[in-house]
Amino acid sequence: MVSQDSQCIQDLLRRARSPSRAGMGQLAVIVRERMYPFVLRAILDPDAAEDVVQETLLSVLMQLDRLRENQKFWPWVCRITLSKIRDHIRRRRLHSAATATLAFARSGGRPQDGSVLDAEIHAERLRQVSHLVDQLSYHHRDIIRLRFYEQLSYAQIASRTRMTPKMARARSYRAKQLLKACLV
Repeated sequence: MVSQDSQCIQDLLRRARSPSRAGMGQLAVIVRERMYPFVLRAILDPDAAEDVVQETLLSVLMQLDRLRENQKFWPWVCRITLSKIRDHIRRRRLHSAATATLAFARSGGRPQDGSVLDAEIHAERLRQVSHLVDQLSYHHRDIIRLRFYEQLSYAQIASRTRMTPKMARARSYRAKQLLKACLV
């Protein structure tokens, strides 16, 4: 069974890489069927799981020519899927933090559970971070804006800024380290 599955995948990969891209649809169906339950168990939200699987499929199909060894197709797809799950969790965490900050701001700067002193400390910290971001070089400032304010993935940042995702991740890391050094 495994060798039959492997042979089917090899055949679909060959057809998907051909100029006609004939096997691409079938390959997408097989990847979706195998990855959706995995993503759903990780995220526990059917709609979000569907979105993550779609992002995974898009990445797999766009990067299919980069796969060097057809035998490593499933581990490669799993790595991409895990990356998309992590991105989704980060976006969800950032969104909930932004929502909490907005609720805090709408409440007139008064914390729901904490003291007035906590609210003042939080507001001062936000002013410091905003001021420090403004002082960064435009390369680092743009990365911070795209990654944390617009919540784009590194691949999306790379396409907007004409750099590789790896370069975007490295520049983001350096920008965060600069901010961290100034805040400590």
